[in-house]
Order: sequence, then structure tokens, then C-alpha cells
Amino acid sequence: MASVIRPAVETWHSTGNYACLIPPSCPRARGDLVNARTREPTAGVMRPQPRPPDMDWIYGLPWRDRLDLQARETAPREARRRLMDDLEKWSLSQFGVSATLVVSEIVTNAVAATSALSVAGEPLPVRLWLLGGPAAVALLAWDASAEPPVRRCAADTDESGRGLAIIEELSALWGYYYPAQADGKVTWAIIDRP
Repeated sequence: MASVIRPAVETWHSTGNYACLIPPSCPRARGDLVNARTREPTAGVMRPQPRPPDMDWIYGLPWRDRLDLQARETAPREARRRLMDDLEKWSLSQFGVSATLVVSEIVTNAVAATSALSVAGEPLPVRLWLLGGPAAVALLAWDASAEPPVRRCAADTDESGRGLAIIEELSALWGYYYPAQADGKVTWAIIDRP
């Protein structure tokens, strides 16, 4: 029987919110993710699956805002500024630090996914929905790419690759889904602690 060379392992992390792509060079590609004898993925390894948030809960949040952004490097800054203004208006400034970090990462990923796409030479936008309620903030970002978010194993010297780890750490829940009325995907996060 010929051995199979696997260039990467997709692993289901402890929160169950997403799966990430771990290159074999990453130290985490060794250990309990791969059976040492057979080199096959262990039982905890799965493919990422899209999952929407609880839309009834989302629609029940009383405060809402929407922002269309150009897919350019200034988009995360514009999103953070708008979110901070909204949190102040909604008297939810306690979520400012964690929510601004999460929105920055979600929008940065959406811009990166969308910037390579265009229609008739025009760049596609990134659409952001900001929602708030007494105990939580929900962030949803649409981008034109259907590619799912993939967590990478960033080395200490890498300038990128930590965004999804930040989102997971600061969010109560997060994920992505494919909207019925549009191409692309929506990445979402719910922040329920400062």
C-alpha cells in the first residue's frame, strides 16, 4: 500500500467553531493531530463547515448600523472608527477594545479576499453590519469570495496569519456562511465580554 503525502492537515479546534489549515512545518502539525504510526489525521480532524449565527437572536438586537467599504487597506480603520462611534451612541463602550480588534480582523480578511476580485475592472465592496444589544455586539462582514476563512500557523516573525486566532479568542462565537441572495460569504462574530 502506497503512503499518502499530506501537504497540510485541517484540524478541528477545541471550540468547534472552525477548522484551520496547519502546514506540516508548523509544530502543531505534530503530536495528537496526526497518528504517529500511520501518519493519518486523528479523530478530531474535520473539514470546515459553514454555519450561520442564530438569526432570530441577531434580528432581535435593538441597535444596528451598516457600512459599505471599498476593498482597500483603509477599510479596517474606517470600520473601527464607525464601530467606536456606534458603541458610544449605544452606551456599549465596554465592548470597545475586544470588538474593535475583532472587526479589524474580520474586515482585513474580507478586504484580502475581495481585493483580487473585480467586476468590469471595478473593485467589489465589503459590506459590514454592526449590531448591538444590552449584553453583546454582533459583527457581520460580507465579501465577494466564496473561499472559507482558513487559520494559518504563523511563525513569530510572520506579519500576518493570526487574525482568526484573535477572532476566536475574543468572540463568544464566530463563523461564516453563504448567504442565499448573494455570492460570496458572510463572516460573523459575537462579542459578549469586554
